[in-house]
Amino acid sequence: MSGRPARRVEVRILAGRWKGRALAASGAVRPTSARARHALFNLLGERVPGARVLDLYSGTGAVGLEAVSRGAASAVLVETDSAAIAAVLERWGAGAPEVRVIPGSVARAISRLAAARQRFDIVFADPPYARQDAAIAELADVAGILAEGGVFVLQSDAKRDAPEISGLRGRGRRAYGRNVFHFLELF
Repeated sequence: MSGRPARRVEVRILAGRWKGRALAASGAVRPTSARARHALFNLLGERVPGARVLDLYSGTGAVGLEAVSRGAASAVLVETDSAAIAAVLERWGAGAPEVRVIPGSVARAISRLAAARQRFDIVFADPPYARQDAAIAELADVAGILAEGGVFVLQSDAKRDAPEISGLRGRGRRAYGRNVFHFLELF
């Protein structure tokens, strides 16, 4: 630890009912850029209104909160970083009842959601680029929580190949700068 205070990251909702509303988190998270989020939601298009969204490795919660702002029915945010969770709850708390935060590991959250038979129309994962190989292992059971006709989107560094995840097949990829979105669906 360098002794320097954590850098504050300022991110804003791009569209919908919460357009312009700020999100904040410590510098420990790497939020999806506004440009990449804008592109992602353009690609998802009509899948978003009414969707149940799961935002894994959510950091600032920008993707899940953006989805609800654009008409998704609900969003579940999963994050291990306690500072990031505190920042989301501080800014959003009771003001967004359709948003739920689950602190802890992605693998444990997926297991609990599967046991509760919860299914999601859109599952988004943006794991830390430095631990993408470990993240793929944590995401091994994600097919069990994806709704029929749903889409799983994995954000990765542009240098990475499409992931192989049991029960899912690739539907394409889109690159935006150093970010790539891999789109997968159920077999």
